[in-house]
Amino acid sequence: MEIEIASQAVIIENLINRFILNYCVLMDIPLNINRIVLIASGSSYNAAMLGKYFFENISNVEASCEYASEIAHSSFNNFDKDALYIFVSQSGNSVDTVLAMEKIKDCGLKTLCITNNENSKLYSECDFKFNINAGSEKAIAATKTYGASVFMLWLIALKIAQNKQIDICSHIENIKYVRKNIEDTIANIENIDVVSKFLSKQQGFSICGFNTNFPLALEAALKIKETCYINTCPYPLGEFIHGHFALLNKTKVLLIFLTSDCTNLERNLLKKILKTYKVKSIVVSDEYEDYDCDILLKFPKCQSKIATVLALIITIQMLAFKMALKLKKNVDKPQGLNKVVDDKDLI
Repeated sequence: MEIEIASQAVIIENLINRFILNYCVLMDIPLNINRIVLIASGSSYNAAMLGKYFFENISNVEASCEYASEIAHSSFNNFDKDALYIFVSQSGNSVDTVLAMEKIKDCGLKTLCITNNENSKLYSECDFKFNINAGSEKAIAATKTYGASVFMLWLIALKIAQNKQIDICSHIENIKYVRKNIEDTIANIENIDVVSKFLSKQQGFSICGFNTNFPLALEAALKIKETCYINTCPYPLGEFIHGHFALLNKTKVLLIFLTSDCTNLERNLLKKILKTYKVKSIVVSDEYEDYDCDILLKFPKCQSKIATVLALIITIQMLAFKMALKLKKNVDKPQGLNKVVDDKDLI
């Protein structure tokens, strides 16, 4: 797992060299995309949630996310014929995602897949296809394929924007620094040993984030569940105060993502929570700030939004990894977990 976390620097750089040239994104995608539906499971779904943000905020295209199982096993088949359906699956053979793809294909709709396996059902049958070329992932908990899938979704969002004559230069301006940003993050996460030791002793805790930080809260919760078997509950920060923060009467621990682009709303919500509850608070951020938190888990500041997202992904993965080590868990082969790539895996 640790090796695969570190390999993301080179994997992302390879995707940059493959798809970006002179401030342009070079790839084949459908033209005139008016709506996108992302379909995935597990970590791929969490990547798709970030993709939704990219498509809406970079490409100015309406996007939604669906769990593959909800599409595959539903009787509903009145799908939007003008939408592009994007399937995200590391293996390309995840059974629910494949079934959902076949259902969409039967309706004659446009499909695109992001996968790490050219010899897969998704790759062979989708109209448009992208291999993230992350190499074989030996650890069960997705790390390098997650980061690469997120970056691939960002690239597709840039390409759609480019096709719509939207200026994408500001997004690509500092792209050459992304590999260094990832490497710096791995080497320089402040207080990660303190935080991992503390969180590894908890029976459960809440994780919150706003905007792009909410899908990352989802992924952090899943990584900690997969590697440490600790019940972690992720929430959108704004939604957390609508009843959910009553959990802090019992768990007394809150992990919150507040990156340097966070709003006053986010800062004020944190202050409200800490004022209402006597809670052990850990803020994950790329800046030094008076958050009134107990521990600041800081990763290096980056030159671009996508680099910040990737750096936070690395921080999340390293935190889960170190927590699992402190608990003496097998991070590469968590008990009872396997890739769901066959019908028998659902039984």
